[in-house]
Amino acid sequence: MDGLLNGVRVLDFTDFLAGPYCGMFLADMGAEVIKVENLASKGNFVRGANPKEKKTGRSMYFQNLNRNKKGVALNLKTDEGKELFAELIKSADVLIENMRPGVLAKLGFSYEACKDINPGIIYASISGFGQYGPYSKRPGYDLIAQAMGGSMSVTGWPGMEPTRAGLAVGDMFAGLNSAIGILASLYKKKETGLGNQIDVALVDSIVSAMENKIMQYIYDGKVPEKTGNKYVTSAPYDSFRAKDTHFVIASGTDAHFVTLSAALGMPELAEDHNFHDTPSRNKNAAELKEIIEKWASDKTAMECVEIIDNAGIPAAPIYDAKDVVEDKNISEVREMLVTVPHPEAGDMTVLGNPIKMSSHPCKYEKAAPDLGEDNEAIFTSLGISKEKYEHYKSIGAVN
Repeated sequence: MDGLLNGVRVLDFTDFLAGPYCGMFLADMGAEVIKVENLASKGNFVRGANPKEKKTGRSMYFQNLNRNKKGVALNLKTDEGKELFAELIKSADVLIENMRPGVLAKLGFSYEACKDINPGIIYASISGFGQYGPYSKRPGYDLIAQAMGGSMSVTGWPGMEPTRAGLAVGDMFAGLNSAIGILASLYKKKETGLGNQIDVALVDSIVSAMENKIMQYIYDGKVPEKTGNKYVTSAPYDSFRAKDTHFVIASGTDAHFVTLSAALGMPELAEDHNFHDTPSRNKNAAELKEIIEKWASDKTAMECVEIIDNAGIPAAPIYDAKDVVEDKNISEVREMLVTVPHPEAGDMTVLGNPIKMSSHPCKYEKAAPDLGEDNEAIFTSLGISKEKYEHYKSIGAVN
């Protein structure tokens, strides 16, 4: 695969979402990403997750996050399995792991141990609360991150109970932050030959994404509250009801509002003292919403969007998964739905990479590996003889 990260070998010793998501981005950009699974725990838990590909029963959760990767499986409860893992570490540029802090160290593969094996190893650890601190030993999943990072407190409608985002944003932010740390470390490694230790916490990733919400408390002493779909700094910047369903308008400036008022057939709104500038519109946002929804009440959401969008003001329908898939600009033109070949299932549809590049674009060349699919090819390429490999296989160090 010809990509920007050609020649970079990554060991992806991860499960669930954050770690595999990180490895997926590197694989899509050309790195040789080897999915390492522990036979002692029967491989990745999410190999059994829904939805399933109907012909083969393989998990599309796993397939989507692990396309373009090779796969090995080792029994890390055996000395021989640990020997083979050490050989992989010698050969690698990057190791990504998302076990609870201390677990990999107990197996003999802390950062310090791996650095002794390979001084150039970039060792990226993803966990709920990070590798140090009083919370570090706690288990952490996306829901925990959204709760303690603050995002649930500002998600939902006023008066509602705290609500998590519909997406696993803690996992995905942590995966992306880890990928950024890895790429920066690879850049520096070209100069020094040395690796780096990267520590990314799901909770920290949510706190970082809270951005101005945290600033509001620090500098104004105000604890941000839930505002539904409304922004507190702009109006109209919200969802609105048409005769069939909802749509959104993102009018962010006074100039926007002048244009929007004209598009709605009510240019006088821009001169009204209740709406003539951003502070007044924010103060009277509920009244303004009523006016816009009255205008939209005899129109479909798509008709409203077309009128507003044609005037140059950001507006959009609110899509569900079906709408996203059926919008050809998203799924085909922007290639956010792509296929990878599978020897039994045929072409599998997975999500495309959102990073579009004119040179060395992301490619989708391989379905996710079966458990230990590339064991023999990878370990013999490291200089292990066929006979010795068969011995490792016979004692259960590999499958």
